[in-house]
This record gives sequence, C-alpha cells and structure tokens, in this order.
Amino acid sequence: MSLEVCAALPAISATAAGYDAYVAVDASGTFSQTKREAGLLRMQQAGVIVSDYATLMVEALADNASPEAGPCYAALDMPFAVLVGQISAAYQA
Repeated sequence: MSLEVCAALPAISATAAGYDAYVAVDASGTFSQTKREAGLLRMQQAGVIVSDYATLMVEALADNASPEAGPCYAALDMPFAVLVGQISAAYQA
C-alpha cells in the first residue's frame, strides 16, 4: 500500500470532517520519493499532524507518571524504558 491510500486520503477526509488527524509517517510508505513528498505536503496543507509512531505514542501518554509509561517505552524499544518504569512506580507508591 502507499502513503496516499493508507494514510493521506483517510487523514485528509477526517480533517475535512472537523477531526484532528494524526499520521505516523513511518507506519506507511511508498516506493517513490516524489509520491512520498507530495503526500506529506498534501497532508500538511490540509492540516493533518504528521509525526512518527514513537513520538505519537509517547505524546498519547501525556505524563511519564502514567502507569502505562514503562510498558509503552518498553514496547517502543527505547533504552530508557526501565528508568521510566521505575519513576512511574515511585510516583504510584
């Protein structure tokens, strides 16, 4: 599938319908750099928020004290996941 079909069209449609649309660009792609750049530009012009999956997942936490922080970072294979888990556990104690 392509960036256009998997991400751009649904995200642009959602934005046009009044929703905030986020696209993780590393979760979809294309074999053409030109098509990738055009798709990203179209989404940005339509007001779609373009980022990467790890950043979007971390931002969804909203707070590193969240009980889900440690498992989220671990699932993203981030090297500081253990530290975040320890901090989260300390806040819950």
